[in-house]
Amino acid sequence: MDIRELTYITAIAEEGSLSAAGKRLKVSQPTLSVFLSKLENSLGVDLFFREKKRLVPTPAGNIYLNAARKIISVHDQTYQAIHHLTHELTESINVGATPLRGSIMIAQIFPTFSKRFPDVKINIVESYMQELWNNLRERRVSFALAAYADGGHSDFDFINISIEELVLAVPKFHRLAHLASPSQEKLTSVDIRDFSDTPFVLLAPATTVRIVSDNIFSRAGMQPTVVFETNNLLVLSNMIRQGAGAGLLPRSSMVPDADDVVYFSLHPKYYLNLGIVIPKGTILTEAEQYLIYMIIKKDMANPLYLPSLNPLARSILEKFDEKGGTL
Repeated sequence: MDIRELTYITAIAEEGSLSAAGKRLKVSQPTLSVFLSKLENSLGVDLFFREKKRLVPTPAGNIYLNAARKIISVHDQTYQAIHHLTHELTESINVGATPLRGSIMIAQIFPTFSKRFPDVKINIVESYMQELWNNLRERRVSFALAAYADGGHSDFDFINISIEELVLAVPKFHRLAHLASPSQEKLTSVDIRDFSDTPFVLLAPATTVRIVSDNIFSRAGMQPTVVFETNNLLVLSNMIRQGAGAGLLPRSSMVPDADDVVYFSLHPKYYLNLGIVIPKGTILTEAEQYLIYMIIKKDMANPLYLPSLNPLARSILEKFDEKGGTL
């Protein structure tokens, strides 16, 4: 099954120019120009138009691209399935992850990872933070995707990738809800002490968000009334929306255009560290490093996270960027 020309058209769309697509594909720009011209002539329509020096798909182009991507996906899945029938898996990577963020992340990057390392199996070991740390200590996982308050610990090495702001979520009927900005892009800043008479619903003790939350309350000299605790961020968010109390959440947990909750930024701001945690002294395999590289790239593309790369993260990023690693 030859899908070379389909990879040409998807690369042009993703890179936005013939020169950038040619560099990625290791094909000359004139070759791509001739290919695109012949394809458009055969279809009788333009697939791209130029906007501010960038090639943008036309409506017909989008139809063609959607079909091309589906065919490429079927091709890759077919060849991977045949490969797995005829080859034994040579390596297994056990990744520790929280039920929400980790599972979604690995699912998104697995198809690309599997192309490069078809003989490597990824196992996701889901757990909440306290068990996740135990799994790392007992080396039941190779590494873990984690949010943590502090990137220094004698048992672990940390690959810091990003930081994420912790925000205050408040039911819409709260007496201070009218102060909230109508836009979630730029939140109104508040002092947590203004909510000292408000009941709180919080994540359970020993979770990273709770550790940071307790630090916020301690610095403010507050002893909040805690009416509900949970390990699950989705449950916490729903409890706040039901009016059980205010709560502290990662910015990525905000519900867009919600009509039953408002969000505030805290003054001063507080952040969670997001990254990879590995047992101290672990030597990562090539496949493990590449999987971490893909996680770094995915997190860096998230507009809700602020980049905060440490030397370990930069070294892995530079290694695979030089080799042409792509998502």
